[in-house]
Amino acid sequence: MIGYPYSWVLAAGLIIVLFLLIILISPVVIQGQMRRDGENDDIEIKFKAVFGLLRYKLKIRSVDFSGKAIRLHEHLMGTSIGMSSKNEKNDEFDTHRVMAGIEKYKRAAALTHNLSHWAKQTLAKVRLEEWKWSSSVGTGDAMWTAMATGLLWSVKTTTLGVLSQFVKLKANPLVDVKPVYAQPCFKTEWSCRAKIGLGNAIMAGLHLLVRLKKAKEGVQAWRTLLFKV
Repeated sequence: MIGYPYSWVLAAGLIIVLFLLIILISPVVIQGQMRRDGENDDIEIKFKAVFGLLRYKLKIRSVDFSGKAIRLHEHLMGTSIGMSSKNEKNDEFDTHRVMAGIEKYKRAAALTHNLSHWAKQTLAKVRLEEWKWSSSVGTGDAMWTAMATGLLWSVKTTTLGVLSQFVKLKANPLVDVKPVYAQPCFKTEWSCRAKIGLGNAIMAGLHLLVRLKKAKEGVQAWRTLLFKV
């Protein structure tokens, strides 16, 4: 029979192991919302993990198209074990910055063994539990409105078709396009919710590190891509 002190140690160890297993199987929840009504934009992306102890929310309050650049007003909020942080900034994307980002991605991908296979394996573990996308479109002309409606339907169905090849659809997607013949109009509202197990997310990160052909240079390339695009 196990001695009294050791039984407590064993019980504590089992509780810790059970707690870690529960954390690893807990989901990472990603929620996205987007609304556009004329020139008014509202984009929000939320990340939640470890039963809500870790939370991050990115809110884009406005998207301005000025000449050849796109200006974003971003608001980032994070909560980690009771500690909160906030950050606001204005960001601008022009052709030069987009091309620089593409080059950085190519560099990071070149240093990663079979990146596409890793991406497919990771996305296969993602469960898409909600997908809603409704739009209203009008051009002021009946024929062009009908053509725009058909084009928008095509874009939405193609997006869903491609998406279903990579992630698991756990709910029926709700898609709608309404033609507005009386006046020029464009409104769209999109929302989704996806989940992946925290353990799967951690393993995906570890597999990515293993796939780096040159550890030091590869890690630096990915760090530059993620944080200095």
